[in-house]
Amino acid sequence: MDAYEAGEHTPEAAAERRRTWLPASRLLALALWRAGRDAGLLVDDVPVQRALWWLGGARGGDLFARPLPSWDPGVVGNWSRVQAQYMVMEDAARDVVVWHTMAESAESRPFADSDNTIPPPAMLLGTRCRAIAAGPYQDGKPPRWQTAVNFASERLAAAFVGLRSGLWRLDHDVREAAGVLHPTLAAGPDLESPPLPDGYSGPLWVQRLTHIEHVHTTIRSVLNHYDSKAGLAAQAPLGYALRATLAALVDILPTAQELERLWAHRGGTVGQWERARVPRALREHVVGLEELVSELCRLADLLVEPDEWN
Repeated sequence: MDAYEAGEHTPEAAAERRRTWLPASRLLALALWRAGRDAGLLVDDVPVQRALWWLGGARGGDLFARPLPSWDPGVVGNWSRVQAQYMVMEDAARDVVVWHTMAESAESRPFADSDNTIPPPAMLLGTRCRAIAAGPYQDGKPPRWQTAVNFASERLAAAFVGLRSGLWRLDHDVREAAGVLHPTLAAGPDLESPPLPDGYSGPLWVQRLTHIEHVHTTIRSVLNHYDSKAGLAAQAPLGYALRATLAALVDILPTAQELERLWAHRGGTVGQWERARVPRALREHVVGLEELVSELCRLADLLVEPDEWN
């Protein structure tokens, strides 16, 4: 799997995926579905280790009991074929759970080292998926979002250079667009979106994610409004920087939206909820995007108030 994610699409790796990991992932998905259905949980809230109950554990005999989830018509195979391969695939499916348990324990160590007042939560399926989405393709490599953030930061740096050197001649549309952007960029997270619980001063992680979502919406609206203006064209300094920033922000939007929905139905304290659902990799992603937004805010400052750099 490491070879595949690193882009090493060899015939041997492809054969192993087809032979072992794709069938094992279907088997694990069924066990997780059983765990959620049995406990009446949302998919996001299923403890990953509970899948082991149906993978050779106490509930193993019920794994293929009716009803079964519908089979994706775009995927070759069916549940009967998975059942026929069960004895071959069980260990591989269990190995996936064990690997993620070990990875989650290592990734969460800074939480335990900095605050041992909150007991470690169960490893939830949704949280583990968020950690994977915000993490690296391989251990020791940069997170997968880093390339887009670095590129956007480079475009902003180029805009700063052009501005200060005089090579970038501002027009009215650029200043006007920067003026529209600046309030959202400078405002920071809205402590009422979603509202803070009593006793908390914020900002909470879900509010920080919501703010990134608002920044994305504002940038997209500005680009749509000024699309025909030369100063906001794709290769113009501000247009290029805004499009690169937009591309860097977009990957986190589904996560922001799903956490907003989960927040509305939260249980326990804020600390427990954040510890259980906002993994360290996602927090690092949020901080990286906030730094990028701060860079864009500084550029907008200079565009709105050109006397500041003259």
